[in-house]
Amino acid sequence: MLKKLGALAAAVAMLAVPAAGAEEKKLSIFIAYTGVDGILQEFTKDTGIEVEYLAMSSGEVLTRLRAAKGKAQADVWFAGGLDSYVAAAAEGFLEPYVSPERAAYDPMFYNADGYWSGISLGAVDFVVNSEIMAKKNLPMPHSWQDLTNPVYKGEVLMATPAVSGTFYAMVWAILSAKGEEEGWKLLEGIDANVPYYSKRGAEPANKVSTGEAAIAVAPFDTGEKLKGEGYKIETTFPADGVPWYIAPVALFKGARNPDAGKALIDWVLSAKGQETLAKYTMQAPIRPGVKLAPAVQAMRDSNLVKADVVEGGAQRKRVLAAWQERFGSK
Repeated sequence: MLKKLGALAAAVAMLAVPAAGAEEKKLSIFIAYTGVDGILQEFTKDTGIEVEYLAMSSGEVLTRLRAAKGKAQADVWFAGGLDSYVAAAAEGFLEPYVSPERAAYDPMFYNADGYWSGISLGAVDFVVNSEIMAKKNLPMPHSWQDLTNPVYKGEVLMATPAVSGTFYAMVWAILSAKGEEEGWKLLEGIDANVPYYSKRGAEPANKVSTGEAAIAVAPFDTGEKLKGEGYKIETTFPADGVPWYIAPVALFKGARNPDAGKALIDWVLSAKGQETLAKYTMQAPIRPGVKLAPAVQAMRDSNLVKADVVEGGAQRKRVLAAWQERFGSK
């Protein structure tokens, strides 16, 4: 039985020590992904291993690990931003595991020592509420530079990169593409139109879809999900560069159910697991040979920013300190 646990009490119950003999029949994970219920149900069907999960942004997971001084809070970390995984590995919170399925992957998509393996690629785009744009006679944004236009004052919603790995990827991509000086200048121009920074990556798009603002900078898969649910929104990729990120999977050091955790990692990296991701989410599975939906293929073919996302993880502390100095008051 799959359970989605949101309240703190439920989270504590999820992480309780399993009964004797139950090691490979129940798994606890932190996850930041769309289509999670269908994906995990398929995993349970294929392996017999039940999964309990807590949806949480990658930055929140890293904060929780640090507060617990690295004590395992779950067995597996599934998706979210690579930057937090790089930091967690450096701080000793992850257990290396080299899956036999990894041989099918380009080395750029996994950690050589086995601390994390990429399962899919995500991207960042603009989600626009068509009705609000028409009502306020606002032009359609087509670039990052467009978002600095004063006509969008109070109409641009984003999440904080300190919590959301997707938005850290956006910041790192802009700094990589523009250079530090011009990149921060551009971000300051966009900041002038942002009323506040949310604490969840999906929140800006969700709020724009219900008419609380005109434009969201959002994960591509979140916008596609909202369009599929019938919201009157449009999406567009920024012409001057599309930020992208690797969604990884990793085993926590000290996991109570390491064998079940390794089984999940093997499965999601396998051809069957990658095909399942393609079925339930609008991120792009990384394993070669997996057929992508047309919209996902368009994302892969877009003007992706040339950025070293692993180096972005290594620079996370420095970049976030600079972010906090400039924009932390919001």
